[in-house]
Amino acid sequence: MRTHKIGIIGAGGIALAHLEAAKREPRAEIVAIADVSRETAAEKAEQYGIAHVFTDYEEMLSQAPIDAVIVCVPNYLHAQAAKQALAAGKHLLCEKPMAMNAQQAEDMIEAAKQAGKILMVAQNNRFRSQAQQVKAWLDEGRLGSIYHAKTGWVRRNGIPGWGSWFTQKELAGGGPLIDIGVHMLDLTLWLLDHPKPVSVIGQTYAQFGPHKRGLSEWGRREENGKFDVEDMAVAMITFENGFSLTLDASWASHIEKENVFLQLYGQEGGVSLGLLEEKLTLYHEWGGVTATTELSPTPCNERVMLLANFLDAVEGKAQPLCTPEQALYITRLIEAIYQSAQTGEAVRL
Repeated sequence: MRTHKIGIIGAGGIALAHLEAAKREPRAEIVAIADVSRETAAEKAEQYGIAHVFTDYEEMLSQAPIDAVIVCVPNYLHAQAAKQALAAGKHLLCEKPMAMNAQQAEDMIEAAKQAGKILMVAQNNRFRSQAQQVKAWLDEGRLGSIYHAKTGWVRRNGIPGWGSWFTQKELAGGGPLIDIGVHMLDLTLWLLDHPKPVSVIGQTYAQFGPHKRGLSEWGRREENGKFDVEDMAVAMITFENGFSLTLDASWASHIEKENVFLQLYGQEGGVSLGLLEEKLTLYHEWGGVTATTELSPTPCNERVMLLANFLDAVEGKAQPLCTPEQALYITRLIEAIYQSAQTGEAVRL
């Protein structure tokens, strides 16, 4: 069995998810980690038995014995770190969102082509058991033609790291839309084979963040920082095949509780996914009678499956389930939502 020596760029919170996944994937060996905070990197290195610690990821790329890299830095550094890692001859798994904008995403794709290396974006929700089951039903045509979807990720008190890069537009690219909305937009449109978009209407709000309300414990707060992103975004997208989609993404709102949801409306059946509860419900007819079937697919560790697919792609055994071209497609839609919100007009694509 081949072992892949991997370096991690960024030792913050999301790096833990990848480190835990690597513990369960026998082909993965994390041998190096880089972070501007040596203390943070050294802490992770001690906890996970990582041999090499760096404060400069460029030094890691040139000195550490690695053949692949996982990028876990703030959004504004994704494209820069990715291009340098690819130029150094490393395969790359990049955290979402792929980039701050479509131009950066295109540059990353070109860098991967020039290097001849795998570039994959960590859209882990595609690997969930519920998502895989729905994908199978759709491929079988069990739900008929899908004509509408409602999806979103909404929180009651979930603003991360107030004042840090999370809440600064120039560093994050936006708020919950690009942070968590990207997950649900990606999952929904992957299930439906990425139909061609026609128009986008978007609206954003900042009702909590500017007043330091609705905060979460995720991320490090910077009291002297700023909040100049949205804390809620909504959008409606129409597609060439007549399909329509509505998206809600919020870090804070007066709701009952956090909800991560996806509902598909099909001519022959509908489905509802609750990702937090790992619920999957099928709405259909059985012998001419309206029926509701609740299923409990065997849970899986989607992060481990993500890493396994990445390594399979590196070994030439499989195609990446999350391709950079698909991530570029999602990036363009997010850009269009923000553009529509800013101008107050629909964006034609």
